Amino acid sequence: MTSPQMTDNLPSRRGSLIGTLLVRLVVPLWLLAGASVKLYTLNPKLLPEPVLLVVRDSARLFGIENLNWWLGTSLRTMIAVEIMLALIMISAPRLARFAASFILTIFLAVLVATMAMAAQRDGISAIWDGSCGCFGSVSPPPLGMFAIDGILLLGVIVFRPIREANPPGRLLSVLAAIAIGFGLAFSMPAPKITLTPVEPSPADSTPDPAPQTVDGWGTMPTTLESFYVADFENWVGTPLASHPLARLISRPLPDWIDTDRFHMILYRADCEHCHTLLEDFFFGSLDTKAIAVAIPDIDPANAMGMPCEECTLHSFPEGPQYVIATPILLTIEDGMILAVCEDSENQALVVETLAAKSPPAERP
Repeated sequence: MTSPQMTDNLPSRRGSLIGTLLVRLVVPLWLLAGASVKLYTLNPKLLPEPVLLVVRDSARLFGIENLNWWLGTSLRTMIAVEIMLALIMISAPRLARFAASFILTIFLAVLVATMAMAAQRDGISAIWDGSCGCFGSVSPPPLGMFAIDGILLLGVIVFRPIREANPPGRLLSVLAAIAIGFGLAFSMPAPKITLTPVEPSPADSTPDPAPQTVDGWGTMPTTLESFYVADFENWVGTPLASHPLARLISRPLPDWIDTDRFHMILYRADCEHCHTLLEDFFFGSLDTKAIAVAIPDIDPANAMGMPCEECTLHSFPEGPQYVIATPILLTIEDGMILAVCEDSENQALVVETLAAKSPPAERP
């Protein structure tokens, strides 16, 4: 029998090895894996839809006009926090369980919001089948990620890690984790995409009296950002040509783009909502001209035909990621954007956008 004195001298092993492995190894590696993918690609489309909406709304709140810069900075900050927390779990035993519980709870809350938005937009099956292609194919179904993070959080709660003494220099290890996380996230250079102009073949080179550029638009950009995002609500009352995203529309542009009234639809060929909008409002003979601009980041296997036979067809260049939920409907006249509809399920808003006559008076 062990005496009380001998028991007091034994090391305290409250907790379990499973709990220790979860908070000191499994969760940090899971966190680092996700952060590494986001850091390597710097692709904002890997972020859940609710996070993207928060970023957009925060830009409006702080009056930030360069949404591309704000989204890129926000993405790098999120990556830095994930790396920092993973390193804290590894180097600071007393903080590991709290850090793991905190980040997994955040993940689950975001996934709940993601599933709610997907179910509201595309039906309950979107939770396990993915989206309609409105954001392109970027991630596994929300329900799968929720199951993984939920199991990890349950394990962290149920299995208490073995209590360990704080290593010397714990504050320094935390500061080092912060420095490494933000250093890695903000030192990764943002990729640039260079387009090579396509020269026409001699057989196709025939004189074309129509101009290849339109006043105010300039030539097609040849150096592109790695991603593009837009706050279309703030486009109303501004010239279409003033927006970097719009200047990516394939050339040559119609010579009437700055003079006539027309509708523009930004769409993905594999997006069911886009197909429905085009079929319901742009099928058959058109009373007003229309330009349909295809966003190329799609799954070709799910591409659908173009219902609008009278639309002038254009596209954005391949290469960048387009952080845009489609379809987007715009009404434009004399080069100015009169109205924008981002919710094609709202039939009244679609009709109101199609009938728009003038931009808001407060716009310059």
